[in-house]
Amino acid sequence: MRWKARFGVVACAVALLAASPGSASVGGPRSPLVRYPELETNVAFWRDVFTKYTKRQIVFHDSVRLDVIWAVRDIGDIVDGPLSETRKRRAVRDYIDRETRRIATALRALAKGRRGPLEGRLEAVIAARGDLPGPAVLAGRVRAQRGLADELCGAVARARPLLDRMRRILEEHGVPGELASLPLVESGYRSEANSHAGAVGIWQFTRSTGRRFLHIDHVVDERRDPIAATEAAAKYLRENYEQLGSWPLAITAYNHGANGIAYAVRKLGTRNLATIVRRYRSRSFGFASRNFYAEFLAAVDVMAEADARCGNRADPEPAPARVRIDSYVSMPQLARAAGVDVATLARMNPALQPDVAAGKLYVPRGYVLNVPAEKRGAFERAYAALPATARHSAQLPYFASHRVRRGETLSEIAKAYGTSVAAIQRHNDIRDPRRLRWGTTLKVPVSRSASPAVARASVTVHRVARGETLSHIAKRYGVSVAMLQRYNGISDPRRLRTGQVIRVPSASQGPRYRTHRVGKGQTLSQIAHIYRTTVRSLQRFNGIRDPRKLRYGQVIKVPM
Repeated sequence: MRWKARFGVVACAVALLAASPGSASVGGPRSPLVRYPELETNVAFWRDVFTKYTKRQIVFHDSVRLDVIWAVRDIGDIVDGPLSETRKRRAVRDYIDRETRRIATALRALAKGRRGPLEGRLEAVIAARGDLPGPAVLAGRVRAQRGLADELCGAVARARPLLDRMRRILEEHGVPGELASLPLVESGYRSEANSHAGAVGIWQFTRSTGRRFLHIDHVVDERRDPIAATEAAAKYLRENYEQLGSWPLAITAYNHGANGIAYAVRKLGTRNLATIVRRYRSRSFGFASRNFYAEFLAAVDVMAEADARCGNRADPEPAPARVRIDSYVSMPQLARAAGVDVATLARMNPALQPDVAAGKLYVPRGYVLNVPAEKRGAFERAYAALPATARHSAQLPYFASHRVRRGETLSEIAKAYGTSVAAIQRHNDIRDPRRLRWGTTLKVPVSRSASPAVARASVTVHRVARGETLSHIAKRYGVSVAMLQRYNGISDPRRLRTGQVIRVPSASQGPRYRTHRVGKGQTLSQIAHIYRTTVRSLQRFNGIRDPRKLRYGQVIKVPM
């Protein structure tokens, strides 16, 4: 368990069947969260990870029988050492690799009849369990898990102000309230959490899945807003349940994807998750997916004991007041109106990107701002009194498009635009700046101190949609087909490819709309909310008379 998870793609439905016999429930006989006896040893292992083992300890165990513990090693010398955090992480990874190989090598030696001190200790562990396979098999199943007990109370402290609202949102969508414990597994209730797969926030939405339910761009990322993300997670979990017919399967699908779980159900002919965990074999159904439900049940148990483990619950903080902003306004202006500093207002509004707090972008029109509840009246009066010069009709022109030339580096590009390498990496999801490819089009945050000529020299980048022609694109951007051909070296406009990137001159004119592909179950109202527009505007822009006849996969135009 790494407090990181990824979403799969939901794609198919499974017939509803009765729950399996021989299983108990988390919240009593009526709870839909089944407790399978076969998984209880795994649940106990994850409880120990949350409550017994600390980040200074590495548990080396069998990856199938989690109760088989080969060794528990202390890494305090690394944790307390003088290395930087990056080098500490690398040192921990190296130590885990070395010790895993050492234990696996000792198990293979034991299988060949060779015995030393380590082999003797491992043999004693095997002898204590009479139903394990041979040492040669076990050698291929050694896994390491770092403890989290010293971080539990921090996670509980972050969760407490949110839990009541989270449970209420979940239950309003027909999702068991116990699912409010799932972010303990996903992120430790950290709004700023990021996974190596690009998942963000306490519910760890990836960008592609998050955009089905949330507003995500370079100004606002609602994945970082715990309440907005909980609303999205409730819809996503309910969608999984309606397609899979069982909460254990729906919760596992949160990690593995409903399509993959539905395939396992069809292949094995059972909806018993314990049977699927034991018998289903797939390269994608790995350790994390097999253990996701057990890990979640452990989180439910641990959060139920939070007061006993971390002290009594303090009086809950009052929920912030939420005020809709009707103009583009800078964060410092809004902070002064709220009577707090910018850092405090930014913490209360985690969905706003760092560039908004830095004053490089305005808080967008239509954004619902969180302000201290006791200061709502004063904020509304101060906001109403803002001068016209503080209210803006458009966002700051902040981004330029840059096509990477042969031999060019991120450092050179950042210098030319008056920005930083880190900012370009963040806005383009670049992990390794050394792997920059010639011809790549980058979205570059332009410093206010950058030359105006730099911003004027940028072009708009357009990716060709299925069925789109140069004529369509030219009309959309208010340029001629000939200009697009000349600017992109296109000799035959009939050979335009889906996904091809087209450079459009005169970016200042900008596109009049963006496109959106309708997700399964999405409504015009949901799409309007994501893009901060109205249902009526979407209908008028797309010629939609009856919004109830929206089709899954339909591409609609969203006015900008």
